[in-house]
Amino acid sequence: MEEEPYIVQTLVQGLALDESSRGKSVEWPKPRRQSLSQRLGFQATERIQSDNDDTASQASEGADSVDRSSSPALRARAIRVECVEMCGTNVYVGTSHGHIVQYTINVPELTSDKEPERVCVQSVDLKLGGKRVEQLIALPMLNRLVVLCGSTLVFYTLSDLRVVGSNSAPTIKGVSCVACDERVDRTSNGVLLCVARMREISVYFVGADVRLEQQVMIEYSVASLCMYGNYVCLADTQTYKVLDLARIRSSGLDQGQLELLPTQQPRRDESGRVVRPPRPRTLVVGPNEFMFLTASGDDTTLGVIVTARGEALRGTLQFPAYPVSIVYDEPHVIAVFATGRIDVYDTRSEPRVVQSVVGDVPDLMRVRRACVCAGGWVSTRVGRREAIDASDLRVFEPNRLHEAVSGRDRAMWTEAVDEEVEWRRELVDEAEPPVWPGPDRQNGLDRKTASLSRWTDANIVVLGSDSLHILAPQPQLIHIDALLHQQHVKEAVALVDAALKGTTISMQSDEVEYCMQVAGMVCLKNMQLDDALLYFQRGHMDPRALLYLYPSHAEYAGPLLVPFAHIAMAPTLRQLFYEIGDLQSIASPEQQSQTEDLLEQYLEFCRTQMNTNEPPYASDAVPVIDTVLARVYADNMRHAKFSALVQGPNSVVGDIACAYLESAHKYYSCSLVYMAQGDARSGLDLWRRLLEGEVSDERFGGMAEYLEYILGDLGDGVGHGLVDEYYWLVRHDVEASRHILACLADDTVAVLDADRVVGDMQAVGAQREFIERLIAANHTRAPHFTTILLTAYVAEAAQSTDAESGFQSAQARDLGLTFQSYVASEHSSRARLVEMLGAQRSVFDAPKVLACIEDAGNLGVERAMVLARLGRRDEAVEALVKAGDYAEAEMLLLRPMARESLARLAKQDASDRATDVARLLHLYVSVVDDDMAARLVSRLLDTYSEHISASTIEELPEHWMLGVMEPFVRHKLSDLAQSERASSVQRSVAIAHEQNARMQCAGDLLNHGPVVLGVAQTCGVCRKLLGSSAFVYEPQSKQVKHISCA
Repeated sequence: MEEEPYIVQTLVQGLALDESSRGKSVEWPKPRRQSLSQRLGFQATERIQSDNDDTASQASEGADSVDRSSSPALRARAIRVECVEMCGTNVYVGTSHGHIVQYTINVPELTSDKEPERVCVQSVDLKLGGKRVEQLIALPMLNRLVVLCGSTLVFYTLSDLRVVGSNSAPTIKGVSCVACDERVDRTSNGVLLCVARMREISVYFVGADVRLEQQVMIEYSVASLCMYGNYVCLADTQTYKVLDLARIRSSGLDQGQLELLPTQQPRRDESGRVVRPPRPRTLVVGPNEFMFLTASGDDTTLGVIVTARGEALRGTLQFPAYPVSIVYDEPHVIAVFATGRIDVYDTRSEPRVVQSVVGDVPDLMRVRRACVCAGGWVSTRVGRREAIDASDLRVFEPNRLHEAVSGRDRAMWTEAVDEEVEWRRELVDEAEPPVWPGPDRQNGLDRKTASLSRWTDANIVVLGSDSLHILAPQPQLIHIDALLHQQHVKEAVALVDAALKGTTISMQSDEVEYCMQVAGMVCLKNMQLDDALLYFQRGHMDPRALLYLYPSHAEYAGPLLVPFAHIAMAPTLRQLFYEIGDLQSIASPEQQSQTEDLLEQYLEFCRTQMNTNEPPYASDAVPVIDTVLARVYADNMRHAKFSALVQGPNSVVGDIACAYLESAHKYYSCSLVYMAQGDARSGLDLWRRLLEGEVSDERFGGMAEYLEYILGDLGDGVGHGLVDEYYWLVRHDVEASRHILACLADDTVAVLDADRVVGDMQAVGAQREFIERLIAANHTRAPHFTTILLTAYVAEAAQSTDAESGFQSAQARDLGLTFQSYVASEHSSRARLVEMLGAQRSVFDAPKVLACIEDAGNLGVERAMVLARLGRRDEAVEALVKAGDYAEAEMLLLRPMARESLARLAKQDASDRATDVARLLHLYVSVVDDDMAARLVSRLLDTYSEHISASTIEELPEHWMLGVMEPFVRHKLSDLAQSERASSVQRSVAIAHEQNARMQCAGDLLNHGPVVLGVAQTCGVCRKLLGSSAFVYEPQSKQVKHISCA
């Protein structure tokens, strides 16, 4: 059965409305004159009696419903409650004798047998002739209480019930009825009041001051009105009308007035007596929607709902009799009848009675009227958990699964079917009810805490003669759950959102999360996947529970998931899980991928939520989220997301993820998980299998990605991992291994097992390159491999003599040029050979290399370098002179301390400088090229003349010109004491030199004849045209040269 929307709770009973009359005799006031409603014809002067006619008794006006047949004291005039206003914990009661009594009460509790304690704060006499107080309107934010008493509208302060000064709020007289603009909440800072005065409608703005906004003159007196924005629905003595205030302001009354139906008119009964109709009723029932009452032909009353344009878009309500009071509380119309019966009508769909409250209290306590108050709150007297229990939303789950679950599902849902479960986590809070704010608070919005179950609105108050009763709606959680049970998800969520506005209810509260979770499950059951995802996110559905709707994922997560029965949730929610079972089984083929997308998006949301300051899920859900998300990304081909997940901070359980990925043939994804978790060896094993073709995965980048990884991430440090990969790479792809060999760190190359690699390298001719890298890295076996490399260089260098030819030409221009300097700029095996032999740090088997060089026969400089390393200096000098590297020989013998000297390669014995110079002079004289020998000797005599004796000069050939000895003679003569004699000798030498030159020239001319040059003649050295430049002719070689080239 559907839950009744309201609970009737007694607020106050047996009110002593005149505190000054306690213990005193009652003095009854004088009979008053007719009220305004009686004068307007809407209330009979005397009650019309009808024998046993229940309908007639209901039709009589209820304002004076005290039984006149009672005791004389009651017949005189009892003081009764006429109207009430409630604002927070303050209750304002308007009495029938012109007083307002203010009470402060404790927060009432629903279903409690005890009345809340109350304290009478004050009782104020309005001093308006003892007339009844017809209406009270509280404006909490403005601290105003609008009072209608005896056709007079007065403004009081809400806090102390003092009359507001006439400058700020004038007293308005002749008022028949007043209404507040229901478009704006009464707790706002400015409110419009619509006041009817006989044949005039006035609109006032009530703020800090009260000011008149608009006046409309009408034809008839008004008996009832209500207002919503620019529209006023009223009933005058003739018709029901709707006034458009905005149109009236612009176009006049005729254009802004819409007549609906005529009001009920006085009639005569069978006896001829005039029977006056009850007072018309109008009320707002929604945005720009109004309802008014009209009689039907079968003694019933109709409630007609129309829009501001007069359109009847909603159903019509049918009442069994004319209500004495009627109010609207979205979405219900509450009607009070003269018998004390209260009917609640639902206007959302087909209008119908959803609740009837029949009063069984004595006549004097019978309900006479209903009032809509500014706002109050009622405690449910229970905690959240108890409220949930009351609506069959129990927190605790039985220790066995629901009987409806099949045996197939039973194993999927839990492994603890018969286990006793001691819950460590409750869905709801068991805190004590919060303390209600004190009497200084003016409205319920100032409460300290709120919830969907502990508090409920209390703005509908029904009145007895001396009693007040609250018509409080059920806690919102009950309504929301009922709507969800009926699958009215949007309506239920709208109620939750409305409850969140202007209150302290947290979006993370248990009740809100429960509502959103159930809403999500209802949508999921109906395959409304987008809505389900939204509600799951708002309700923070436990991702572990959601995984049980995906059996394959639940099986994959395995030991990470707690049994479903151990996940705390309300039975209503759990039952929805049972009803859905396997989500994939109820999804159509087109929806299969959408269900996977839902899981992916929700797990991503959960992952972000776990990084907040207050994660909404249990800590053991983190590895579940990450591990399942890794599989979802891999299955859905979300490659970028998968890489970002596993390579960033994560809690993926590698064993579970890798086992699945490898079984699903997602080898590349599996390798990324291995590597991200520090198991590079396992990841590279998979890559090697992919490269060898054992398995395949199109995502793998091939050899390029493999090389990038081992040279980057794996190559950052030294370890056996990189060495092992290189060994495999040499066997699998030697060319690739050659590519990375130069990129390997020296420390890595130094620990390589060279013998293991050399064989594979030799097969493709890469042995020498590999050995060069070993030597450069200072491998532990560098001497052995250096020897091998040098012998390879020797064999290769012996095949060409280009270096010697080029060196001789360059040396002719510069006698100080060495062979090492000449070949240093080349990139040949000869250059590398010379470099390695001349490197002081090179370690190799010198005798073995020397033997190899001697076998080659044409590598004189290299032979000299090895001899120098062996300490055989004299042999090395002789070999250098023989090879034509004179500058190197001179440095080795005469300048051993020079940085470029070969003497640094080995420790040399000390020797006499004069002896060394004489030896070198002897070797120079023996040079085959006589001109070169003369140049070398001349340079040696010039540089080391102080170490050469006269006897040494005797070794020079006689046919050499005197100019060869000129430097030596010049230095010797400079040492003579007499400079004039030295000059005379020098002149004689110069004359002799000139005469010899003339004689030689004459002889050459005699023997060879004249030298004839053509225009195209070129220099024999630089190969350039001679032109008009000076030149010389060498008879021996028959070459013509520039003087500068000679």
